[in-house]
Amino acid sequence: MSGGTYLDFPFSLAPDGSVAWVSEDQHIRERLEQILFTSLGERVMVPDFGCGARDLLFAGNNPTLAAATEFKVARALQSYMGNQVLINGVDVQNDEEKLIITIDYTKTKDLQQLQATFELLPSEAQDGA
Repeated sequence: MSGGTYLDFPFSLAPDGSVAWVSEDQHIRERLEQILFTSLGERVMVPDFGCGARDLLFAGNNPTLAAATEFKVARALQSYMGNQVLINGVDVQNDEEKLIITIDYTKTKDLQQLQATFELLPSEAQDGA
């Protein structure tokens, strides 16, 4: 096991044929991404997992919707990652053809403050990426 202590997501193999491992910071980023881009009901055994950010790409672009979206995203992240991170802020911007989500968070393990930004284009939303 080299390179980290968490399995890579999606599951993959290292160049030497062993299981790929990632660092804690990369693992947290991958979990954030899973929650953001998983639609509600997509996971059969956990139907309330995720927040469906892909669905937001084609939603209207106004301050009320942006505030509701930020709350929805923050709630989903805190529900499923509350033991690893404290969500400090979520900023959702619908910039013409792309959705930009910026998450400010603090790792509970060492109180390190980090930021992750995710962008989604319409072609990715339709492909289910």
